[in-house]
Amino acid sequence: MEKFRVGIIGMGKMGLLHAAILNSLPDTKVVSMADTESFVIDFLKKYSVGIQPYKDYKEMIDKSEPDIVYITTPVSAHIPMASFCAERKIDFFIEKPLARNSQECRVLCDLVKKNKVNNMVGFVLRYIETFAKTKEFLDQKIIGEITNVRSTVYQSHFLKKRTGWRFKKEISGGGVLIDIGIHLIDLLLWYFGDIKSVDGSITGSNNEIEDTVSATITFDKGFKSSFEASWNVENYRMQETTLEIVGEKGTIKVNQDYVKIQYHNSANETQQDLVYHKQSLYQGVPVDIGGAEYTRENLDFIRCVKNHQQPMLNVLDVSKTQSVVDAIYQSAKIKSTQVVNYIT
Repeated sequence: MEKFRVGIIGMGKMGLLHAAILNSLPDTKVVSMADTESFVIDFLKKYSVGIQPYKDYKEMIDKSEPDIVYITTPVSAHIPMASFCAERKIDFFIEKPLARNSQECRVLCDLVKKNKVNNMVGFVLRYIETFAKTKEFLDQKIIGEITNVRSTVYQSHFLKKRTGWRFKKEISGGGVLIDIGIHLIDLLLWYFGDIKSVDGSITGSNNEIEDTVSATITFDKGFKSSFEASWNVENYRMQETTLEIVGEKGTIKVNQDYVKIQYHNSANETQQDLVYHKQSLYQGVPVDIGGAEYTRENLDFIRCVKNHQQPMLNVLDVSKTQSVVDAIYQSAKIKSTQVVNYIT
């Protein structure tokens, strides 16, 4: 079988990362790239052998005829570019967040349903060993029925001067919630199902870009989760996402580094506390560039394209995550409980 021809739109950090991985996998070959910056195009012309650069993504798609398109641009461009692909029945991968708000997602959801386009949104935490193992434990109900959850995501990158598109709401859609908090919301939906309502609050807002968001999240199943996302907490050089999941029999604590299971004293005496470190859960990948989870993510998407299957992180599924983000923003604005309205 010939390799899938891949075009990439947006040659920043994530575009370069995906390009390196895809060109190292047996079933894919990057044939074209698009970026609006002239210095990027000049660089690609000089150093990207066998890859045709374009300044206009529509020209790239029409002329290079890729089988798959990766969209790794600032958020405001996601929906127009993905819609262009869907209209031409080209499978696409799009980095998170899907859009600036759920309203933008509606047209794209309709297009992918109509044209049956395979697609994926890049919520890579699902492919980290510890979070994937936790999903297995929850499906097995090893701590019984869930009673409550505490969830946090912290980062220290933005304590200093703020520059770039992430701090322009018209481009990014918001601040810490839609940038890194959305990863945590994706995990909560994956683990526990639909969210019924939220009570949110925002602090540290600067030019409509929030620094810290707190919320109480109520699931359809009845239990609640606390939620906090902040990108100006000291001593978090790397993003750290943590969930403490309390069940009838015990507690699961998970982050990027480990999964820890602690059983309650009243639990069966034969059950012992367990710790699974990321290293012990590791399973090899063909190439590790920037983290094995990115390779797993790409392998899963390419497998689905090959088998004409929708990935678990398709646009329709991810629109739920976007709806929860919208509800938290709205709840913080009106200072009241907000019901989550999903796209149907």
